[in-house]
Amino acid sequence: MHVVFISSACETLAIEYLSAVIKRAGHRCSLCFDPQLFDDTFLKNRPLKRLFDYSEDIIEELKAHAPDLIAFSVVSDNYPWAVALADKIKRAMDVPIVFGGVHPTSVPEYVMQQPSVDYLVVGEGEEALVELVDNLKQPAACRNIPNVWARSGGEIIHNDVRPLLQNLDALPFPDKQIFLDKIPWLSDGYITITSRGCVNKCTFCNNSLYKDTIYRGKGPFFRRRGADRVLEELIEARRRYPYKTVHFWDEIFISDKEWLARFLNGYKREIGVPFTCCIHVNFIDEETVARLKDAGCWQAIMGVQSLDEELKKKVLNRRETNRQVQKSIALLKEAGILTICENMLGLPTQTEDDLIHMLNFYNQTRPNRLSLYFIRYYPRTGIIESALQEGILTADDVEAINRGLNARSFIQGGTIRKLNFARIQAFLTLVPVLPSWLNRFLIRIRFYRIMPNLGMLTHSIARLLDRHKEFDVDAFQFKMRYKIFMLRKLGRMINHLFRIPRASDKKAPAAKTLP
Repeated sequence: MHVVFISSACETLAIEYLSAVIKRAGHRCSLCFDPQLFDDTFLKNRPLKRLFDYSEDIIEELKAHAPDLIAFSVVSDNYPWAVALADKIKRAMDVPIVFGGVHPTSVPEYVMQQPSVDYLVVGEGEEALVELVDNLKQPAACRNIPNVWARSGGEIIHNDVRPLLQNLDALPFPDKQIFLDKIPWLSDGYITITSRGCVNKCTFCNNSLYKDTIYRGKGPFFRRRGADRVLEELIEARRRYPYKTVHFWDEIFISDKEWLARFLNGYKREIGVPFTCCIHVNFIDEETVARLKDAGCWQAIMGVQSLDEELKKKVLNRRETNRQVQKSIALLKEAGILTICENMLGLPTQTEDDLIHMLNFYNQTRPNRLSLYFIRYYPRTGIIESALQEGILTADDVEAINRGLNARSFIQGGTIRKLNFARIQAFLTLVPVLPSWLNRFLIRIRFYRIMPNLGMLTHSIARLLDRHKEFDVDAFQFKMRYKIFMLRKLGRMINHLFRIPRASDKKAPAAKTLP
């Protein structure tokens, strides 16, 4: 069987693991990549989106592949794109389409309302997708696979999820080549993950939905790969791809201190390239920070979300204190690790005074960069109940969130954007790069009230002013995606516009009839 994955700039690692297990089962995998120019989580422009649309190119490529199954890995932020492209594919080809990923897992009954979706995989998809591919020629068998939803005439069949995979070391290494064949510059920064699940249950995150509902009673939710197995992957990958840096995409990379020490010792000895990771203040101390720095950590991303401790407890289900945040920033900065603090705006019960407190707090603690996003309410997450109680969301809003067809990422402004908060957002983003004395003066005169609503532009400005850009592979890959795919599309347009007919294109002269 031949499976073709359709991917945008999201969900690369999920597809790499799925491709690896499908290939191990003896099937073929290919990739069609949509660069989503001017329609991604950072840039939106309808005229330019139409000009640089790649959907017809993808359909032509699919026809050449002649797949047995077309697969999408979907998060809520790219769900509208996935549905629109799947609809176009269905009009052009009669091939079954399967959706999997976070959004289909959260609201499968809504996703199965889309006529272009034939199958849906809930939860972790490796075992279920292999089973589906194995049985594609037997539709009756496909309707009885754990984790899989399917159609049977006008009826939708849904099956229970299987237990969570506990031995992550049994998985093959991710199939990086499936993306590198299309976008080779990804090899500069190697992305991997050492764990699945999360030790926390934040109300705004889909992990809490997975843990408390979908996978309740299906085994321990947080699982970690063996340190030696991760090192083996990185060593093998380095032989094939001379990467410059590593990105660990774990929800919280440092949650297991014993595992971390064992892994970082091996990483320093065997790998030795700079790396980035996501951390949490509950697991930060002097010893952990020293180990990170010694092993080559150059950047740490820390989710703070709010500095209102009461809001954290009641709305976000988090217990860390501002004193912990302050100490963590100080430890990371003293070690020379670039510190990024992520925060949410527009949270239930959040006020303008909370954001003024945030301005003063970060002007004192001075992390290297602030990432500030309006909250994006994801389907069936616990925080939606708080938003309903506060009157931020209505029942119709919740229905729209579940349908997902008007989704807007948190980077683009979240679910609901407040203008006064947006002005403070612009100021907050610049706080780490402006002098403390100037920030104090601007806060005192309430300069934020006349700040322009610049959206993500201030994030870009702050990033450009950052002195630690040598390993900023994300920015490099974003630039390359636009540069390469814009030039490719423009080249095709020019060739089409000025195409000189070849000899084979000319019509043969009509044959003369004999008298």
